[in-house]
Amino acid sequence: MSKTIPYQIALVGMSGKGKTMAFRNLDPEVTGFINAENKPLPFINKFKHYSAPVNWQETYQKLIEYAKEPTIKVVVLDSFSAYVDSLLKTARDTKRGFDIWNYYNEEIGKLLFLIQNYNKHVIVSAHYEWVETDEGAVEKRIMVKGKEWKGMIESKFTIVHFAEMKLVNNKRIYNIQLNSSGKDSAKTPPMFLLDQEEVIENDYQPFINRMNEKLTQ
Repeated sequence: MSKTIPYQIALVGMSGKGKTMAFRNLDPEVTGFINAENKPLPFINKFKHYSAPVNWQETYQKLIEYAKEPTIKVVVLDSFSAYVDSLLKTARDTKRGFDIWNYYNEEIGKLLFLIQNYNKHVIVSAHYEWVETDEGAVEKRIMVKGKEWKGMIESKFTIVHFAEMKLVNNKRIYNIQLNSSGKDSAKTPPMFLLDQEEVIENDYQPFINRMNEKLTQ
């Protein structure tokens, strides 16, 4: 049996694409849910470990707290976008000139270091923006203000998924895109894919189950 190594997952998409709904069936007993958006959830909240921090500092502390809680196996941070918006407000309220962005970039670095070294699976939702890559292509990348981290956030995650919604016969179908379409930064290790799978239903619990089964074989 191989050692289970935690994975860092980014779920990227704009509002209304089903990001938060993807968490509705995660096991409420072993999931730590951090609602940094501080908005009502679009489903009945049954999470035993749940918090709605009012700022980025409280969010960071909750990540540390949940990392230490042995009954928690998966942590959700909803969302990175709310975190960095709160961080930028603090930076602008307390710093001046270049120190605003120095502080902002340094604290983003601390958050990403924590996520990369987290001791359990962590899923972080985020909005995207269109960014020109070094190769000259324009891709959907996780949104962040300033220049230092632009187009770089995904490199800190082992898995990047995109939440998408399509109209089929006037019915909204919500899915999670697993690999890049050529215009985004989606990526999933092949060992977690079934055949030529490109999308999954908008529900993370089956995917987490699949990951754990593969990692403990």
